[in-house]
Amino acid sequence: MQSSRPIETDIVLLGAGHAHVEVLRRFAMQPEPGVRLTLIGREPETPYSGMLPGLIRAEYTHEQAHIDLAPLATMANARLILGEATAIHPNLRTITVPGRPDVPFDLLSIDVGGVPVMPQDAGVPVKPIGRFLDRLYRLEATLPPDSRFAVVGAGPAGAELVLALAARFGGYFRLVLISATADPIPAAPAAARRAVRQALTDAGIELICGVTATALNDGELVLSDGSSIAVATALWTTGVEAPPFLAASGLDCDPAGCVRISPTLNSISHPHVFAAGDCAALEGNPRPKAGVWAVRAGAPLAENLRRAATGQRLT
Repeated sequence: MQSSRPIETDIVLLGAGHAHVEVLRRFAMQPEPGVRLTLIGREPETPYSGMLPGLIRAEYTHEQAHIDLAPLATMANARLILGEATAIHPNLRTITVPGRPDVPFDLLSIDVGGVPVMPQDAGVPVKPIGRFLDRLYRLEATLPPDSRFAVVGAGPAGAELVLALAARFGGYFRLVLISATADPIPAAPAAARRAVRQALTDAGIELICGVTATALNDGELVLSDGSSIAVATALWTTGVEAPPFLAASGLDCDPAGCVRISPTLNSISHPHVFAAGDCAALEGNPRPKAGVWAVRAGAPLAENLRRAATGQRLT
């Protein structure tokens, strides 16, 4: 039920990541009088990253693996703006979204995700997931049989992705996984590393270890040892960096361009700005760039946005 109290605080949620989905859900369950939410989302639906391997394997439908933002925003009495921000002006408290007037805010929360660190024009980044899926489906529809896909990056995301692709393609395309380390998922226990190696072998996936990819030139993926392999495309699941406009905004960011935040999830340089997910860097206690951490940030982020809007101490 919409409050009749005048709007006193405008909270803008920039990006429809997992943490912001939870913020909207909590404000829908418990509206805050005098507070207006605005969600700026790149697309009308947001994917749930934990379901991506199952979606690729066709275990879930598109609808099951995506959240429709319009009904969610309506439940929270939030405005929904579909567009992609290109600049933040934290001192002016405005956001630039091409094609419309700048969006003002009193409090800003940023959950725009990140993109894999990769050479320019070297293939397809797995993030943002929505764009990745569109490009994957087009490649699948147009490439000839026996084309070779490289997945670059053999952490948990890369291992899950290449195994999901193997299940989806069923041998129609060839797959190779490029690992910078001696084993995939190097941070995992030895038993898990052995299990992943066996799963890759069982799925017929080629594994190249101890090298990184440096470029994709005319169908040749160039490797750091000077060799190259012929591929139709490369899918990148390497380490994440933030969109460049965050560091350009004047917010204090880490070397990857992620907003440096305190334990209360607000910027260490601009306390009225909050951040969560892949685009945030928690000072003194860094978190992996994985969706589960963004989900976990949702509840404390919602609580501290509410507290900031009502003049209470952050927790």
